[in-house]
Amino acid sequence: MTNTLRAGLLAFLGLLTWPALAQKSSEPILIGQSAGLTGGQSGYSADVRAGLEAYFSHVNKNGGVNGRPLKLLAEDDGGKKKNVLANTRKLVETDRVIALIGYTSGAGVEESLDYLDSIKVPMLAPMTGNMGIRASMHRNLFHTRAGYDAEMRKVIGNMAMMGLKRFGLVYLDDVGPGNAKAMHDALKANQLTAVAEAPVSRNSLDFTSAVDHLLKGRPEVVVFITNNVPLVKIVQGMRAKGYGGQFITSSFAGIKVVEDLKDKAPGLILSEVLPHPQRTQFKLVKEHHQVLKDYAPDAKANYTTLEAHVAAKVLVEGLRRAGNNLTPERLVDALEDIRKLDLGGYEVSFSPKSRDGSVYVNTGVVSQEGALRF
Repeated sequence: MTNTLRAGLLAFLGLLTWPALAQKSSEPILIGQSAGLTGGQSGYSADVRAGLEAYFSHVNKNGGVNGRPLKLLAEDDGGKKKNVLANTRKLVETDRVIALIGYTSGAGVEESLDYLDSIKVPMLAPMTGNMGIRASMHRNLFHTRAGYDAEMRKVIGNMAMMGLKRFGLVYLDDVGPGNAKAMHDALKANQLTAVAEAPVSRNSLDFTSAVDHLLKGRPEVVVFITNNVPLVKIVQGMRAKGYGGQFITSSFAGIKVVEDLKDKAPGLILSEVLPHPQRTQFKLVKEHHQVLKDYAPDAKANYTTLEAHVAAKVLVEGLRRAGNNLTPERLVDALEDIRKLDLGGYEVSFSPKSRDGSVYVNTGVVSQEGALRF
């Protein structure tokens, strides 16, 4: 083939492919989510979705990302981990999303790790500190909040400094050993061991055996890494049997636990991994309130909507850095290159050796009036 003929052929092929590329550049950027939109996590998942979609709408209203709008494709997993993997496969292989975000099941993400490692699509900000998905680094998995290990170091360390030595531990039985290990490691760092521990089912309604087992160990403090229901039932059950010690929960249980515990809430210590969602002196929080007002007026700002806002904001930064020739792999590279990104009083950093974007942990206690004080 002569040079002239080759050049002509390449020019012809360029004319054939150019319209397709131009059309692609104006199509929505598809983002996938698997969440418990029905079942016991439905309220929590609705808040996650509201936070994500509100921020995406804000970005779209202001020109999108490199001229392209964002579109969230949300699949319901009903809070069941086996559904999370199936949803993830669909989003990646059928819907061809560029990224995954805001998953609400830590156990489901853990179930999906092998698949996630086999593809190049990034997953950003699963809404959990689950240590099973943080025990080793996964190149495609990025966290925008502190893990339960950081939470446990702080809350257990604070109690140990006050001279408390007898700790009971409660954690879920359907996740790997990472969460329990984080609790034991925090105790070990203070030369302590647990006097009782109770693995529990997130879907159970009867926690009598856990209550009796914990009471038998005579703990001064009971620490939880569970969802809302086990915590509420166990606290109520132990108080009903005369327990007068301290309860501490990780951020997993959510702020609604205060409302659900009612008169048993005062004294409960909660660990949180974001600024208080009503402290609008934080630029990030002020922005979040405005975005919800403009694009999700029925949603109320809380820790969950704010965490989703953070996730969406970090993703958008990665998409912008990835540029116009957007691919999942280019997005992974762009996210990995984020250093000390100040979102307005909350900082996120990644590196080739770390996907733990934040170490921010704060603790509060429920007052006698039922208010959370920091």
